[in-house]
Amino acid sequence: MFLAVARGGSLRAAARELALTQPTVLRRLRTLEAALDVLLFERTPDGHRLTDAGRDLMPLAESMAETAAAIDRRRAAYAEDTAGVVKIYAGEWGAAFLAERMGDFARNNPAIILELSETHSDPDLARREADLMVRHGLPERGDLLAVGLGTMQGTLYAARDYADATPEALDERRWKACNFVSFDAPHEYFSTMAWLTGKLGERSAQVRASRIHLQHAAIRAGAGIGILPCFLGDIDERLVRVAPAPVPALAADLWLLVHPDLRHVPRIRTVIDWLQKEFRRCAPALAGAPQSAPSSRPLAAE
Repeated sequence: MFLAVARGGSLRAAARELALTQPTVLRRLRTLEAALDVLLFERTPDGHRLTDAGRDLMPLAESMAETAAAIDRRRAAYAEDTAGVVKIYAGEWGAAFLAERMGDFARNNPAIILELSETHSDPDLARREADLMVRHGLPERGDLLAVGLGTMQGTLYAARDYADATPEALDERRWKACNFVSFDAPHEYFSTMAWLTGKLGERSAQVRASRIHLQHAAIRAGAGIGILPCFLGDIDERLVRVAPAPVPALAADLWLLVHPDLRHVPRIRTVIDWLQKEFRRCAPALAGAPQSAPSSRPLAAE
């Protein structure tokens, strides 16, 4: 409780992280302060700020939390059964790819519950916020095991009707003559956005959305040209590539991350093996090779 308030800076942030009510967080925090007979936080207009005593306790509390998390990971590693929950966090392209392929896994592994979360930030695998992470590029921290899954290629797509009605979409005139679909402003730091912004110059996308499946739907509805991963855009019969080949600048190298303590947990090992197999099996589609007779519809298909 102390760490949640210290890290979040407010009772509201701590309550959200801990899935508790603010009065519960405040009551337990006051119980801790009474037990220590010291004030740990001062309340400010911006939230809760650590006192000198609180700052003095932070390293000890963080050490306790790290030890507790390590014990939790070891507890999972000691388990020999293959049943249970495996939490996977993934970026948008990776999450869309996995969601399309969870059916076979669920049918073949009924004892394992997969929890897939789409995220734009890295979970703390040491604290068991997730068991596995599929991310674009390697993280800065080097204490996690990383397995390369391959490269996802992307390119420009438009609705067939839009491309038929707007011949400029099929050549370099598109950057001045066509409407575009992109991520919204909070996600301008994405590498795909940087590339698109460089191409558009002073122009802006006419439609912006916070998630790739929303952009997919908007592109399909004829809102303009947008970037999609090839494995997703190619199987949508209502879309056409307006840039025939994958664009190298849009490629995403994907990595699977796992904490070393958890790599041999049977249910997690099963999921790791499945992930590697699926990415190998689908390598041609991920690379933008032509696909025929798709076995599934795109995520946003009706």
